[in-house]
Amino acid sequence: MTNSQAIYSATVAPANWMKTKTGKIKAGYYSDLVLLRKNPLEDIKNTKTIEYVFFNKYAINKNQIKTILKAVEDANNENRSIKIDEYLH
Repeated sequence: MTNSQAIYSATVAPANWMKTKTGKIKAGYYSDLVLLRKNPLEDIKNTKTIEYVFFNKYAINKNQIKTILKAVEDANNENRSIKIDEYLH
């Protein structure tokens, strides 16, 4: 599978299958947008180089994303009876 096919299979293909107006940046569609620092078509690992996420009327940068993810991780850890830290990294 090419990088382009992988991105398509994670965005456009599921939206088409669910018959929703998502998965594309197109007039009349609902779209979230991820702005990457590096091109994922060159290396699929570049999908992890997130700089901004745009959704609804909001834009959040990578530092805000890290803060949100850390808060979610901390909340999950506080409520977990079995620690899973050794499996995460």
